Amino acid sequence: MYDFHVHSIYSPDCRYDIEKMANEAIKRKIKLIYVADHFELNQINHEDMTFNLDDYKKEIQRVNRKLKGVEILSGLELGLDNSQFERFNQIIKNTPLDMIILSTHRVKGIYLSDEKFYSEKQTLMIYEEYYAEILENIKNFDNFDVVGHLDLIDKFKDRYYVDLEFSKYKKIVSDILKEIIKRDKALEINTSGYHSIVGRPYPKMEILTMYKRLGGERIIIGSDAHKPDLIGYKHKSVINTLKKMGFMTISIYRKRIPHLVRL
Repeated sequence: MYDFHVHSIYSPDCRYDIEKMANEAIKRKIKLIYVADHFELNQINHEDMTFNLDDYKKEIQRVNRKLKGVEILSGLELGLDNSQFERFNQIIKNTPLDMIILSTHRVKGIYLSDEKFYSEKQTLMIYEEYYAEILENIKNFDNFDVVGHLDLIDKFKDRYYVDLEFSKYKKIVSDILKEIIKRDKALEINTSGYHSIVGRPYPKMEILTMYKRLGGERIIIGSDAHKPDLIGYKHKSVINTLKKMGFMTISIYRKRIPHLVRL
């Protein structure tokens, strides 16, 4: 079993080091994990969420040498807007990693966790802006491998007046999935949704079904674990669901090159 999305102390919202997370993976018989910590670039530099990538890679290498029973690969959970594309390209140029997950946690500079209630019309505008930003980034930025937790915005629906029907915004989601397929990127199945109000993985079944129908094949499965006891959470159940849907492989990334492995 694999976990493509694990955090460590290099993320400000995780207090466990890489060795601790890796040891837990060994206990759970997970043979490969990607440490994919938050790396976000903002127009205002002092609001960046970054760390030293060379130190990061050295720590991953150190733990790999020390521990047996699990392989640790390097990744990032990348967040940025279109003003930061070239800046990230320069940062990453001399630091090869194994995989980069492109994630969106905000809409036009507003973090999705901001507490405010909206009308149905306002809520729909927020959803459209959220997905439009994802679509724009995918179309104009290529230095990533995977689109992370695509419908994360649903996590915050308790902060809105309405729970929107998927039909109201499925067209733009379809456009995103077509771009993912066209650009040979992967879609993350992120099990952290089980710990939120949605009670299921990101993205929802309607999106996964649409992705498969459009010809999407590249997937990864990540727990988004910020604590050791969440590594690999619900992965077996998700794998069974994916197989029933007709997905037969996942994409293992090494040095940013995907290799298909059977589920």
